Amino acid sequence: MTASDYQQLVVLLQEFSQATDRYVESTGAQFGTHRTDMNALSIIMKYQQRGALPSPKDLSHELQLSSPATTAMLDRLARLGMIERLRSDQDRRVIRISPTDKARLKGRQMFMPLGMKMMEVIGTYNDQELQIVTRFMNDAIAGVDAARQEAVTQSPANPANPPAGTSINR
Repeated sequence: MTASDYQQLVVLLQEFSQATDRYVESTGAQFGTHRTDMNALSIIMKYQQRGALPSPKDLSHELQLSSPATTAMLDRLARLGMIERLRSDQDRRVIRISPTDKARLKGRQMFMPLGMKMMEVIGTYNDQELQIVTRFMNDAIAGVDAARQEAVTQSPANPANPPAGTSINR
């Protein structure tokens, strides 16, 4: 592969990401949710599949939202009947977020068409090709996460990286 081929693949990945964003935006608008809401519901359901429920702090961390923005999003999802805030029996200060049956139903309604189209696409590949695509997608996701982490830690907005000539100790 040439450098141009690599660049074309990166552009295609960007276009795929933008296409999925457009899908989430358009279907979310039909159900009265924002993209952040949909991402939060996805994370909540991922936690639940792993046998746990996230805290608001977990969601704040995963979505890179401030505490007030996370609270506003959770309030919005609660008003829509998509989540429940559950208090721990052991410590009433601990709150976990659970998806409702309505969230699961709406999620299926929203993402079933996309899932069906993706299954059609996947069905055109043989097992060996799918193993390569799966490995690539896992590596690509890890690469994006690593790039995000580097960008955050190297950002001038990060208190650990003050602009040159600035002292942390004032």
